Amino acid sequence: MPYPVPPPEPPAIIETLVNPSPNQPPSYQSWNQPESGSKGYIQHNQTISYVLPSSYVLPSSPSSEIKRESSAALLGEPITRNWSDIYGNTGLYLIPNTGQRELEFPQNAIASSSSYGINSSQKFTHFDPHRPLYLAQTEPTPSEEIEIPVIPPTDLVEVTAAEQEFDQQRQIITARGNVRIRFRETLIEADQAQVNLSTRQTAARGNVALQRGEQLVQGSQMEYNFVRSTGVIYEARGVVVTQSTASDFDIEQPTNLTPAPIFSGSLSDTLTEAQPVTEVTTTGETQIQVTGAAFPQVGGTVNRLRFEAERIDIQPNGEWEATNIRITNDPFSPPELELRADNAQLRRISPLQDELLTSRSRLVFDQRFSIPLFRDRTIIDRRQREPSPLEFGYDLRDLDGYFVQWNLTPIEVGPLELKVAPQVLVQRAISESLSPLDPRFYGLNTRLSGRITPTTSIEGQLKISNFEDFPLLGENAYRGRLRVRQSLEDYTLTGEYSYRERIFNGTLGSQTVHRSFGAVLTVPNILIGPSGGYVNFQTGYQAIEANTDRFDLLEAERENDRISRQRFQTVGTLIYPIPLWNGSALPATASEGLRYTPRPVIPFVRLVGIARGVASLYSEDESQFYLSSSVGIQGQLGHFSRSYLDYTGFSVFYTQVAIDGASPFLFDRMVDQRILTLGLVQQIYGGLRGGVESAINLDSGLALNYEFTLEYSRRTHGVILRINPVQRLGSFSLRISDFNWTGDSPPFDD
Repeated sequence: MPYPVPPPEPPAIIETLVNPSPNQPPSYQSWNQPESGSKGYIQHNQTISYVLPSSYVLPSSPSSEIKRESSAALLGEPITRNWSDIYGNTGLYLIPNTGQRELEFPQNAIASSSSYGINSSQKFTHFDPHRPLYLAQTEPTPSEEIEIPVIPPTDLVEVTAAEQEFDQQRQIITARGNVRIRFRETLIEADQAQVNLSTRQTAARGNVALQRGEQLVQGSQMEYNFVRSTGVIYEARGVVVTQSTASDFDIEQPTNLTPAPIFSGSLSDTLTEAQPVTEVTTTGETQIQVTGAAFPQVGGTVNRLRFEAERIDIQPNGEWEATNIRITNDPFSPPELELRADNAQLRRISPLQDELLTSRSRLVFDQRFSIPLFRDRTIIDRRQREPSPLEFGYDLRDLDGYFVQWNLTPIEVGPLELKVAPQVLVQRAISESLSPLDPRFYGLNTRLSGRITPTTSIEGQLKISNFEDFPLLGENAYRGRLRVRQSLEDYTLTGEYSYRERIFNGTLGSQTVHRSFGAVLTVPNILIGPSGGYVNFQTGYQAIEANTDRFDLLEAERENDRISRQRFQTVGTLIYPIPLWNGSALPATASEGLRYTPRPVIPFVRLVGIARGVASLYSEDESQFYLSSSVGIQGQLGHFSRSYLDYTGFSVFYTQVAIDGASPFLFDRMVDQRILTLGLVQQIYGGLRGGVESAINLDSGLALNYEFTLEYSRRTHGVILRINPVQRLGSFSLRISDFNWTGDSPPFDD
């Protein structure tokens, strides 16, 4: 039985002109007027709620079927309609007379925002416009099924405008002048807009703004389906909150199905305000730090980004495609740091991973020079990941110098994550003339981490420096640690086992704790005074095997200098700052307070007192008690805003230690009783700063510690190089800043 032919539907909401230039976005003709005989109701300066009809027409589908609560018998006999009545309705089949020539219908003659789309391959026949046409009752060709949630009839679309007209027959709203459209979590602003309630399709132009959740996109023209969360925006720019993009545009996210209340104008006033950017604050940063043989320390997030693009196609589940896109974390224009690409596409590949495909992508610094990125595919992971699969490092103590490390894809082990990184020991291989088949040619670095309950986390690490006699490795061939942390409301209980852990102990240098097992309970900080002082405590138990230099504790015949003891330890620390002088920060603008730093510098000078007491009880009736007291002055002068010598940071501390007893171990024995600590950081020119920090034992004149730093700092990014010759350590850190702000950022090129 042939399908009944549905009643005729209206023409397209917007008619698209044939685009003479492929490099320009399509232009639009004036809004369609209601058909003669249809009734339009014009309202001025009002907010009106429209109930969505129960019928739901799939937009942009040539063979879409219309759900009607009527039978075929109620449709009656075939009827005749004029061409103007059925123009653009591809659900109707034209039956031409024979001998009429065929004409190709322009592919872009009807915008995708129409109630029905047009297949580019469909042909229309030339005919006399006064000749009546018959609606064929031919069974339509089934189209591909698309699962789209049907909106309950109780949902409302709220429209506020200077003038709005509702065509009840066609279910089309035409609004002009300060238009605001709200449906559930979606809010649209424009100078002019049309809404087709049957198809849930919106077409808007002129100062367009789309907000859904925390995402904000602005542009000149827009077509958007607020049920499917799909559409296209031309000359787009806006702000994206990366942590919630997928959920904000996910059509499967649960929503409130009750009718939305009438909203006031104040909610959307912030969308298209042209006020300058204000209240700029840094909410954190991404830090990537590489030190020695360890995995790079990756921490923090960048949650808010600005973007511009010639065109953005929004797809469900947070996916999108963009042409000539520019992305920055800078709230000001022109941006200091940009990622540019000719084309970009973001696709969801898992709940925690997105795939970004780009063409001709590059990083642009200060609008002057760029660095090409030779990668067209990037995996964006919401979990912490290493910045690069291939890394170079230096570890003289365990790996004999330079090495190359390859970070493999993490392995999911239930709720835990296992990272494996094989190493090629380049300097050892050269100095010892090793072949790739030699077990000393390779090393391994592994890390296990994860949260097994909401309050319990696990972290473990294993490092292998050579594979001689594998799997029966020598005791000096590997190091390991396993830590379990349990939150007990405000307290934290940490259990840990470590093997060959290295600890730095002042003038005694680096000491190795061969084996340790125990637990530590940490009490939360107790705040005291209005200036930020606090007290904290921790207590714990450990069974320890480590080196000693006391011959009375060692056997006459022995293989090493290690002894085993149990240790009970309690530590209390008091830190109390006393402000001496506080300056004021410059305004958080691109040319003043945020010129070279992600947060405005507040000059200050303060006096700081630190007291620390440690009580350690060991088995075999041994103990060590000491109380250290430190007093010092620290501060910073300048605002780090001018081109040179506008920042000086300093720190001077003197520490005196009173000791009773001595630890049987070397790694925790207190021997430095009078210590002078000095620190200085100075702006050299622009964002370049240099610093040095030193700690000296005043009794022996030996250096406890030396550290040199060289930093290049900008508002959006920074790099820091640290070198410590005493501990023979170095690190390289990369910072990408994250900002929050209010107001509307100007275009990138302003």
